Amino acid sequence: MFNQFLEQRFGLSIWKVRRLAHLLFLAFSMMVYNIIAITIANSLFLNQAGAKSLPLFYVLIGLASIPSYALFSQIVDRYERTRLLRYFLLLAIALAVGMRLLINLNSVAVYYIIFLITFFEWDLQNHILFPSLLVDYLSSLEYKRYASLIAMVQGIGILIGGGLTSLLSVYLRPRDILLVLPVMFAIVIGQLLYLERSERPLDSITSDTSVGIIEALKTFPELVKRYKIIFFLAFSSFLLVIICIITEFLCMSIYSEAFPSDKELTSFLGLLRSGNSIIQLVVLYCFTQPLLQRLGVARMNLVYPLITLASFVGLVFNFSLKPAIVTNVNTDALYKAIHQPIYTLNYNAVPYEFVGRVRSLSDGFFYAFGLTLAGVLLWVSQSFLTLPQILWIAIGLTVILLIFRILISNSYVPCLEMVLRSDAVNLDELSESLTQLPPQSSSVVHELLESDEYYTRLKALELAVGLGNPSQFLMPVQTFFLEADSSLRQAAVKLFSTKPDAETTYHFEQLLDSENSTMRAIALEVLIASQKFPTQEQIRSRLGDVSQEVRALASVAATQTGAITNPQVKTTCEQLWHSELDTISGEAIVRVVSYSSNPELIPLLKEVLVHSTPEVKQEGLKTLAILARPGDKSLAEIATAELEHPEPLVRAAAFNLLGIARSQGMLRYVAIGLGDFNAQVRRQAAMALAAYGEQGLALAQDSLSSSNPDLVDAAIAAIGQVRIKRASDILFDYLTPDFQQVARSRQWQQQIPHSEPSWQPLAIAIADYHQRLIQKVLYVLSCLGNSRTVNSVKRLLYSKDQREVANAVETLASLRHKRFVRPLMPILEQLANGEQPANIRTTNQWMRTKGYKLLLEALESKDRWIKIGALIALAAVPSDLMKDPDPLVKAVAQQIFLPLDQHPSQKDFFMSRLLLLKNVSLFKNLSLDELLLIDQALEQEYVPAGETVFNEGNWGGHLYIIGEGSVRLIKEIDGEQQDLNYLSAGQHFGEIALFDDAPRWNGAVAVENCTLLKLEKNRFISLITQRPQIVLEICRFFSQRLRETDKYRLSRRLLSSSEVTKNFSSVSSQSHHQSSTTPTI
Repeated sequence: MFNQFLEQRFGLSIWKVRRLAHLLFLAFSMMVYNIIAITIANSLFLNQAGAKSLPLFYVLIGLASIPSYALFSQIVDRYERTRLLRYFLLLAIALAVGMRLLINLNSVAVYYIIFLITFFEWDLQNHILFPSLLVDYLSSLEYKRYASLIAMVQGIGILIGGGLTSLLSVYLRPRDILLVLPVMFAIVIGQLLYLERSERPLDSITSDTSVGIIEALKTFPELVKRYKIIFFLAFSSFLLVIICIITEFLCMSIYSEAFPSDKELTSFLGLLRSGNSIIQLVVLYCFTQPLLQRLGVARMNLVYPLITLASFVGLVFNFSLKPAIVTNVNTDALYKAIHQPIYTLNYNAVPYEFVGRVRSLSDGFFYAFGLTLAGVLLWVSQSFLTLPQILWIAIGLTVILLIFRILISNSYVPCLEMVLRSDAVNLDELSESLTQLPPQSSSVVHELLESDEYYTRLKALELAVGLGNPSQFLMPVQTFFLEADSSLRQAAVKLFSTKPDAETTYHFEQLLDSENSTMRAIALEVLIASQKFPTQEQIRSRLGDVSQEVRALASVAATQTGAITNPQVKTTCEQLWHSELDTISGEAIVRVVSYSSNPELIPLLKEVLVHSTPEVKQEGLKTLAILARPGDKSLAEIATAELEHPEPLVRAAAFNLLGIARSQGMLRYVAIGLGDFNAQVRRQAAMALAAYGEQGLALAQDSLSSSNPDLVDAAIAAIGQVRIKRASDILFDYLTPDFQQVARSRQWQQQIPHSEPSWQPLAIAIADYHQRLIQKVLYVLSCLGNSRTVNSVKRLLYSKDQREVANAVETLASLRHKRFVRPLMPILEQLANGEQPANIRTTNQWMRTKGYKLLLEALESKDRWIKIGALIALAAVPSDLMKDPDPLVKAVAQQIFLPLDQHPSQKDFFMSRLLLLKNVSLFKNLSLDELLLIDQALEQEYVPAGETVFNEGNWGGHLYIIGEGSVRLIKEIDGEQQDLNYLSAGQHFGEIALFDDAPRWNGAVAVENCTLLKLEKNRFISLITQRPQIVLEICRFFSQRLRETDKYRLSRRLLSSSEVTKNFSSVSSQSHHQSSTTPTI
C-alpha cells in the first residue's frame, strides 16, 4: 500500500518506488531509536549532573568529537556507507549494553560518558552518515524532490520515538530503557543488509578518493577557492552549533527548574519530542515543501535564521517556561523541518567526490570545534552573566548567521554551475590565468615566440604584454615581422605600444628609415599607438613614401600632431583620403584611430570609409562604434547607409554602430535587421534594438508572432537583452501557450500505448515537442543573461550519467528566472530520472473511454508533428472496423474506408523513415523538423548479401544508415581480414567521411540483403549551412561519446592503480589529464 502511494504520488517506476521506500523506512527506524537514546541520556544527565554541568559537557563533547571525526574522515569516502553504518550500529549495540552496566557504578562521570556517547552517535548518524547514504542512492534532483518527504518520515519517527519513551518511562526506569536500544539497532542492521542486496548506489566508492582529516584540512583552502559555498557552509555550521547549544542550555536550565523529578522530566521531554515531531510534519508539508518548489534552495537559506531571531525576541520579553518551549520548538522541530532539508540540499553545489570530505569537515570537525567553543563560552559566561544576558550573545550570533546564509544563497547557483563545468575546460578562465605570469616566465615566452606554429606565437605575444619591458622581445618578434598576418601584427603592435620602455621607442624610431616598407609601416604604427609621435619633419617625409600604407599612417600622425595645419600637408592628406585606398592601407588607418580612442579623428574615418573595401568598411564601422556616443546622428546615418551592403559582416558592424549611436528616428531601421538572412547580422540587430530599451520592446514584441523562426529568435534575443521585468514578462507571455500545451501533451504521453506501432509516431511527436520546448526555453533563458549556465546545462542534459542530468536540472530550477523552468519540471524530472511511461494496451474499452478523446484533442494541437502522429494513430481505426465481426458493419466500413486504405507500404511511409532516423544514435538529439531535412537529403541504395559497400582505403564521402538487413565491418590486421563489428537496422557507419577528407579506415560488407540510406558529404554541408544547429547537436553527440569513453578509461586506470590519492592536487591533476586527453570535434 505504501509503495502504491509513492508510485501514484511521485509517478515513479516500480524499482524507484522500492528504493525510495527502503530509504524512508530506514530514516524512520533510525530516528525512532535515536530519539529514545538521546532523550534517556538527556534526562539522566540533567537529573544526576544538573543543567549547570552542561557547559562542561559541551566542552568535553567538542574535544572528544575532534579525534573521532578525524578517525571517521579516514574511512568516510573509502567504504560504502551502508557497510559503515552497519559496523557503527554493531559498535552501538556493545556500547548500549556497556552504558547500562556502567550506571551501576552510580558516579557522575558515568552520566557524562553516557551523554557523550549518545550525543556523538546522534550527531554522526543524523548529520553525516545518513545524509551521505542518501547521496549514494539519490541524485541531487531526487534529493530535492524527496527531501521534505524524508524529513516528514523522520518527523513521524520522532513522534513515535518520543511517544515510546514516555510510554516506557511509565513501566521502566530510564536507565533500563537503554537495553531496548540493541533490539532496534539489530532491526536497522537488517534493513541495511536488505538495502545492500536489493539496491545499487548511483556511484561506487573507491579507496582512491579517500583522504584523512589532515589532508582534508590542507586541501580545504583549495576547495574553498574554487567552491566558495564550502566555506560559507562550514562557518554556518560552526555558528549554528554555538547558537543551538546556547539555546539548549537556556531551555534545559528552565526545564530542570520546572521538573525536578527524573521521571517527570523524562516524560516531559518525551512529550516535547512528540509535539515537536507533529509540528515538524505540519511545517514540512504546509510550508517547506511548497516554498522550496516556489523559491528554490538559494532563497530558502534565509528563512531559518529569520525565524530563529523571532523566537529569541519572544524569549527576551518573557524568560519563562512557555517562551522556552517555543524557542525549543524552533531549535528542534523547525530546525529539522526547515534548516536540515535546505542545508543538505546546499551540498548539491559541491562536487560529489568531495561531499564526504566536506561534510566531515563542516558537519564534523568545525561542528566539534563549535561545540567546544560554545561550552567554553557558556562556562565563562555563567560566572559573569545572567541567563537573559547570555541570550543576547545568541541573538548577535544569529545576525552573523543570517549574513552567512545570504552569502550561501548568492553562491549556490554559481557553485552549482561550476559543478556542471567541472570536467570541461573554460577557455576564458584558462586564458585569464595564463596571462598572470611572474617576471621569471620571460624565458618561457621567448621559447614560445621561437615556435614555428602560428597559434603559439599569437598566444606568446598576448602573454608577453603582461610581463612589461617589451624591448626584451624585440629580437624574437622581428624574425617573423615581415611574414606576419594582420592578427600577429596587431598583437605585436599591442605588445610594443603598451608601456614601451626607452629602448623600444628608440628601436622603432630607427626603423622609420628602414629600407623595407613593411618595417617602416610597423614602426610608424607602433609609435602612433604608443603616442610617441615622430617629428613633423619625419611625418612630412613619410607622406611622400612609396608605400601607400606608410603614407596613410603618416596622414593620421599629421592629424594628431597638428602637422596638418600646414597647407601642403593638409592637401597631401586629403588627396590620399579621397583616393581609393587598398585594404592594407585602409585597415592601417582604422587601427591607429582605434588605438588613439580620439573622437576628433571621426571625420578622418568618415572620409576613408567612402571609397574603402568591404574589409576596411567593417573595421572602420567597428572603430566608429568605439568612438561613438549616444545620440550621434551623423554616425547613425553612416551606419544606416551600410545596412544594405552585400557583405554580411559590414551589415553586422553597421547595426552594432546603430545600437551605440541610438539616434532618434533610426529605430525603424534597426528592426529591419531582425529578418536578415545572416545569423550574425540578426544577432547584432537584436543587440542594437535592445540598446533602445523600452522603445525597442514594442517592435521586437510584434515580431514574436512572425511565421519566420529566425525572425522570432532574433526578436527573443532583443527582448531578453533589455534586462527589465517587462521584457521578461513579454517572453513569459509568449511561452504561456506552450506551457499550457505541454501540460496537456504530458497527460497524453502518460495515457497512450507506446508499444503499439500505430501509436508510436504520436509518442515520438510528443517527446519531440517536449524536446523542442526545452530548447526554446533554454534559448530564452540564455537571452535573459544565463548563457554560461545554459551552455553547461545543454552539455549535460542528455548525458547518460543520471547524477549529471539531475545537477543540470537542479541548476535550471535555481536560476533567477525559474518561472520559465517551473512548467517544464515534470518533463525535466522525467528526463533526469530516466523514467519511461507506463505500458498501456489498446482495447475497445480503452479506445471508447480515452483513446478517441485523446486523438481528437491531439488533432486540435497547434504543433504539426503531434497532428501528424494523431492522424497516423487514427488511421488504424478504419482497419479495425473493416475486421468487425458483424458482416454489415464490416461491409459498410470496407465501402467507405477501402479507397482510403490504399496508402503506400509502411516501410516507405516518410514518418517511418523519420522514426528510423530518430533511433539513429548520431541523430537522437535532433528534432523532427531537422530530421525531415536530413531525410530529404538521403539517397536509397540496395546492396545484395555478400556485396561490398566500400573497401578499406577507398576515398569516401557518404554516411550510411541501415534501413533493412545487416552489415559487417572489416579491417585488415597483420595481413589478415578481421571482423570488427556487426551492424543491423537502425545503426550507422561511415560517419567520419562527413567531417574528414581521408581514406576509409575500414571496409563494409553486406551480410544480408540491405537497404541503405546514404547521406552525401556535399549535401550534408549544404544542410548544415541552412541549419547550423544540426552540426552542433551532432558534435555534442561526438563530444558526449568521447567524454564517456574517457571516463571509462579513467575508471579502468583507477581500478588497476594501487596508488591512493593523497591530496587535492592529485585529484586536480587527474581531472586536468582527463580534460587534456579528451579529443575535440
